[in-house]
Amino acid sequence: MKELFDNFKFLVQLYLKPHRAMSNIIDRGSWLFGVFAVVAVSFAFQYSVNSPLHQAFGIPRYQFELYEQPELVGNLPNVDEYTDEELYDAEDKIAHENYQKAVNNRQKLPLVGDYGLWFFSFSSLNFLSVLLGLTIFYVPATILTLFLFEPFGNYSMIFRREYGVTLTCTLMAWTAAHLPFAVIGIILKNQLVNPNILLGMWLASGLIFGVFMLFALRTVFGASWRNAIATICLSWLSISFGGRLFNYISPYFFSPFLLFYAYAYFRGEVSAFGNSYRARQNFRRFLNTATLNPNDAEAHIQLGLLYNQRRQTDEARKHFEKAVEIEPQEIDANYELGKIARQTGDLQTALARFSVVAEQNDKYAGSEIWREIGTTYFAAKAYGEAREFLEKFIERRPFDPEGLYLLGQTLKSQGENEKAREMFRRCVEAVQTSPDYRRGTQRKWGRLANSQLKMQN
Repeated sequence: MKELFDNFKFLVQLYLKPHRAMSNIIDRGSWLFGVFAVVAVSFAFQYSVNSPLHQAFGIPRYQFELYEQPELVGNLPNVDEYTDEELYDAEDKIAHENYQKAVNNRQKLPLVGDYGLWFFSFSSLNFLSVLLGLTIFYVPATILTLFLFEPFGNYSMIFRREYGVTLTCTLMAWTAAHLPFAVIGIILKNQLVNPNILLGMWLASGLIFGVFMLFALRTVFGASWRNAIATICLSWLSISFGGRLFNYISPYFFSPFLLFYAYAYFRGEVSAFGNSYRARQNFRRFLNTATLNPNDAEAHIQLGLLYNQRRQTDEARKHFEKAVEIEPQEIDANYELGKIARQTGDLQTALARFSVVAEQNDKYAGSEIWREIGTTYFAAKAYGEAREFLEKFIERRPFDPEGLYLLGQTLKSQGENEKAREMFRRCVEAVQTSPDYRRGTQRKWGRLANSQLKMQN
């Protein structure tokens, strides 16, 4: 009962604090709750919104018996002189003409007309098609599209690890986006409502779903706003494709026997996705339990890293600060607090945190501590100090694109344009020769270096 209440709470929280709600769904959400929520809401939405929209804007199916009018055939002159085949052809011709009139006289979609029906359809032969469309088409397409914009490792491994949690967040996002409009549609069901109002509700539910999915991608994958927006703008096409496909195969696809055999065949894969999701939630519970020990700084560090990956900076900072309270010289916590301070513009605090790290281990994080210090001095416009630390970093990591780009910017700020161009060229080459699994994350620095080279030519 508590789990059910928590999931309802997360659903409501999506309207108020979507980022935090997605984080809570990852840690304590239930994919089973999401499945039943989508099925219930999709049934209500289909009944109250989609069905009236299909009657208003959709192209009717051609069924001979609905459009034939035998009395017109019977009134043909000299009807007795027609053969049975000629009468059948006459009936078919009248039915087809009546069907064309029904198609031409129906209401058209505003602005886009029938062209819009190429991309989406309001008809649904079974309300389960929403659940299956999200599960089979939308979530895999979303993960793949995001991976193309922002490669973050081996795709197969990432897909297995993140599919379950992404699906759960998607199910909750879809439910939260469509629930209010399904309720409004039911209230207005017995009233004469302009179809354009229902169309506005349909579009609004899709837009809100897209907004919720932005927070899902930010939280699950730590995606940037730009890549998350680009992903959502493209991945919705998979829903359109799935809807069109279900219009043809759904009578067979929804057979209980076929679903049973499909589950039996893919049970191992389904279990793997579920186990990965449960393992993540269990690890989160373990960390929470470990923080009860007042002397355990490591648990707070791990929680801070987890929130940092989800781009929940305030929550991450709290745990890193708690770790430093327990162990003032804790190297990982000081390093992460230094990066957060630099990102928020508190450069003096950032340098103080980085100094604690450098005094203990000058090769920390593959010597990236020197790049962080140099970047902080560059942000403070102390270009001499920035150059000193960035050059020290490049001596140790000569093919790091970020360090090369930042050193190039520093040299440019000091007026040494030729040396700056050399750093920018080396940055571009470093990106081009980096391994495939790293190239996606380093691509940003290559683009920036390329733009600098073009400006200086």
